[in-house]
Amino acid sequence: MKILKFIIPVLLVSLFIFGTSCKKIDQDPEYPFTILVKTIDDSTTVQNAYVEVGVPSQVNPELAFIGFTDINGKISFEYDQDAVFRVRVTRGSNPVSFIGCSFIRLEPNENVQQTVYLEEYDPLSPGCDLVFQ
Repeated sequence: MKILKFIIPVLLVSLFIFGTSCKKIDQDPEYPFTILVKTIDDSTTVQNAYVEVGVPSQVNPELAFIGFTDINGKISFEYDQDAVFRVRVTRGSNPVSFIGCSFIRLEPNENVQQTVYLEEYDPLSPGCDLVFQ
């Protein structure tokens, strides 16, 4: 009889703890992300920088996000799946004068921000190609 008095409260407490500790899982999460572009020399933000976000073309040539940073040096995108993207940022054209490379890992329902630092581009250097092979 004493065991029953002990077991019933323990079972009730256990059921309460396990029954209320469940967390609802979002079945359709969003994956927003923001790229912030700064100079490597003095960390000032860079507006109108060309941003390319994606995966290697061998994996999926159609999966790419492209655009220019705003006045605050930012650009935002959104994807619908968990992913790791490579990021390449350039400034100037014919020839490119500054370049920066990075990776970003998306998190569900969290706006992930990645800062990419631009440095002077050397045409003899492999640039981002070495990072993205």
